[in-house]
Amino acid sequence: MSIMPQVIGVWCRQQGHEVHYVLYGGRSDIVKQIPDNLDLVFISSFTFTAQLAYSISNMLRSKGVVSVLGGPHARCYPEDSCKYFDYVVGLLNKELLLEIISDGIHHHSPGIYLSGKKQPHSIPSVEERWEFIEKGYSYSAVIKLIPMISSFGCPYKCDFCIDSSIPYQQLDIDALKSDFHFILSKVKRPRIGWYDPNFGVRFNTIMNAIEESIPPGRADFIAECNLSTLTESNVRRMRKNGFSCVIPGIESWYNYGKKAGMNGLEGFEKVRQVSAQLNMIQKNIPYVNVNFIMGLDNEQGQEPFELTKRFIDMTPGVYPSFLLFGAFGRASHANLKYQEENRIIPIPFHSHRSTHFTNIKPGNYTWFQFYECVIDLLNYSFSNRALYKRFRMIESGILKWFILSQSVSTGGYGKISFHASILNRLRTDKQFRSFFEQETTEIPVFFRERVKNDLGPQLWSWLPEGALEHDPNIYLKSLSL
Repeated sequence: MSIMPQVIGVWCRQQGHEVHYVLYGGRSDIVKQIPDNLDLVFISSFTFTAQLAYSISNMLRSKGVVSVLGGPHARCYPEDSCKYFDYVVGLLNKELLLEIISDGIHHHSPGIYLSGKKQPHSIPSVEERWEFIEKGYSYSAVIKLIPMISSFGCPYKCDFCIDSSIPYQQLDIDALKSDFHFILSKVKRPRIGWYDPNFGVRFNTIMNAIEESIPPGRADFIAECNLSTLTESNVRRMRKNGFSCVIPGIESWYNYGKKAGMNGLEGFEKVRQVSAQLNMIQKNIPYVNVNFIMGLDNEQGQEPFELTKRFIDMTPGVYPSFLLFGAFGRASHANLKYQEENRIIPIPFHSHRSTHFTNIKPGNYTWFQFYECVIDLLNYSFSNRALYKRFRMIESGILKWFILSQSVSTGGYGKISFHASILNRLRTDKQFRSFFEQETTEIPVFFRERVKNDLGPQLWSWLPEGALEHDPNIYLKSLSL
């Protein structure tokens, strides 16, 4: 449901092509949704859906269809992706798309990697993309979002982020205003989700556009913002204009201070100031979800986890999300460090989800120590005491039950159970532990069965030979070629 597949659909239609737009969220039979008369298919994939994308590409190429891969996985792992696609695309603009369509031939073993120097200066309007947007809107069962974007790239240089190397650019404001007017003509009270890596970098410009185009109470917004943007005056203005959810990233108590507007602050002093700011935000905006990254190299011992416990106590109304630090191929130049140190575990792409696994051998912990600290923190964050305090702090009845549901399912209890199962497997499964200790590169049965079960019999049969394995150091090796 992301924006670029919609953009591709519009650009292709502008060239006179017939376009089919297929969404897949894991709930249906994707094979049945794919038309029989395709000439060329564009697939947008995260890394954790790469094996699914490889299977679909293999199936369609066997029928003579030319396949193109885009999205985060294509940018992170182009060398591996080229084994299974005719074209692999990094940054796409209209000129590059037209080049692919014009060429449109099979490129077997390997395919061709193409990338623009930067993202497009403009994209088709919401009105032009509406057929695709509406399909995604109808597809969502619970939270129905209209995806919007006001900028590309990011001004911050976080060494784990794929957007940190992309120059920041604001998209045309007048076009954005026209998009708002069109959306209000189609949906009574739309919920708009901003896809910007960091929304509101040019805060006054974007908020002026919202205020000039959308009457109060006519729309709700969800945005991922950095803490330096979320000053009290800005937060009050956001509340006035319908922002019901913000997702700031804390990441670490020892780094990324510029993004948080707290250069030089570390440890408990950063905890204290971040907590005070987030309590202010939560009083104004109903749902505040903060992201933590666990396993960074600048952390060691119990202190990082204990500081987060203090934060949980001091900021009871904020919902915490915990991610495990991972290195996604070419996503960041900093990933070369981990490849040089030979610390990348070749976990199948299907399990490259920061909510579930890290593929980096911890720098300052054993695997047992790391998972014990993670599980202890999760138990503390989703204890009955923490849940009760969080429940009391949320004013909205709907949000109370949504957050409680998240806490006792996949976001809280489910994650605790999963990490506990991984720790137990490290202790009891010799093959599994040897893989994580880099004593062998043989894919454990555990990971193979996860892929097989999730793909299902038909797509598992189309998974190309060797597609479960990848070279975790290919980025580093490519620089010496």
